[in-house]
Amino acid sequence: MTFPVRLCAALVALSLLAACGNDGSGPNPVVAAVGGMAKASVAKLNPKKSGTAAAPAPTTRADLEKFGMPILRVTSKPLGQDGFLTISDAKDDVVTWATSDGVTFSLRNGVLIQTRGLGADLMSADVPSVAQLKTAGGTHQRVYFFLGDDDRGTRRTYDCTTSVVGRETIEIVGRSHKVTHVSEVCARGNTQITNEYWIEGASIRKSRQWVSGQISYVEFQRVID
Repeated sequence: MTFPVRLCAALVALSLLAACGNDGSGPNPVVAAVGGMAKASVAKLNPKKSGTAAAPAPTTRADLEKFGMPILRVTSKPLGQDGFLTISDAKDDVVTWATSDGVTFSLRNGVLIQTRGLGADLMSADVPSVAQLKTAGGTHQRVYFFLGDDDRGTRRTYDCTTSVVGRETIEIVGRSHKVTHVSEVCARGNTQITNEYWIEGASIRKSRQWVSGQISYVEFQRVID
């Protein structure tokens, strides 16, 4: 089930978009947090016509480039949310991206290692390097760490194999990128997850990565470097 959020006000530049609707079922930390992605989005509203506001126009690359800063697009398809995030912290090869209301995603060279503010968070992860991901037939272990309902740590170890799907051309907010599509299949008993990466040179341009059982997959697109 998805929880749509209507964008009901447009403000200039990187101002917040107001979320003015939900499913009425009461507070949900996952929905509230991912809804923050929509609040952090950049959007434009067409001029009023006959007293009725038009739907928000799509955000363009020119809109985003005006701000002169790196921008990451984060999409949660299961929850129907979409937003543009900016960097809140960077240390060595780990970059943390944040929404306006404090939800964060930390990625090491583009591979997700931590989230905060989603409720069902990924506390930390041991993940492969980009070089490992690009090695067809390569194997490695991926380790996830979560907090249970009793605040006790849970460790889950997966055995993973990478495969190169092939060369592709993808478009991200009005710009084409030639990439190598890589699939990472990870198994733990009868459980299997599949992370997808679109790698441009030595960098991950786009990815679809598993966060947790409750959040499922989140898509990341590096829009502005």
